[in-house]
Amino acid sequence: MGMGMEKCCCFIPLRLGTFIIALWFFVIYLLDAVTGFLGVNAVIVYSGQSAKAWYYIDLLFTVLVCLGGLLGIVGSCFASRGFAKFFSVIIWINCGLSIVKYAVSLALMVVHREDLIRSCLRSGFVGFSNAQTPISSTVTISESPYYAPVKYPGTLNAHATDLEQCQYNVQSFLIVYGVVIFAIEILQIYFASVVSAYASRLRNGARHHRLHDQQIKDFEESRYHMSTVY
Repeated sequence: MGMGMEKCCCFIPLRLGTFIIALWFFVIYLLDAVTGFLGVNAVIVYSGQSAKAWYYIDLLFTVLVCLGGLLGIVGSCFASRGFAKFFSVIIWINCGLSIVKYAVSLALMVVHREDLIRSCLRSGFVGFSNAQTPISSTVTISESPYYAPVKYPGTLNAHATDLEQCQYNVQSFLIVYGVVIFAIEILQIYFASVVSAYASRLRNGARHHRLHDQQIKDFEESRYHMSTVY
């Protein structure tokens, strides 16, 4: 896949494109991991709330993809054939991990949508101004249609939101998340094809040089034999 590719995005040289792609995986997933640890990443918090073990697995996947990007940065800087080949494998693994990470997270949040809404009722929607950690599904919140959240500054309830607003926030978040992640995965599969094309070019270039050197050696040997004959 991508073996005949000459440029990344039609105008970027493959080596530079590989560096940019490696930088993408490193920076984007580093931010994803950091915001997850800080409790301001809604995806990690809410999917982890739905399945506690997934909170740690999700973060682990994110860190692994980030490290894969770091290896790609090093390899593309030195134009190493071995490193480029290694990164071409790593980036496909990265794509696989990210697909699993995002697909499972989305599925968990859709299935446990009501838990997300209840969490929002108690603590508001997760964001940079409202850091949270996954809460237990056993947290008691009134089912009464007349329930209104009580906000206390400096507490978990400081950003509590009413039911209608929470339902709207959660539904909008799930729709936007699904669309954005689909687009990102398509883009990352293309990125993996670019890296594979770059690794293939380096490998084929090495074969060309070996063939060229062998032709020179054969020519010199033939000249030597001809000189001994005459």
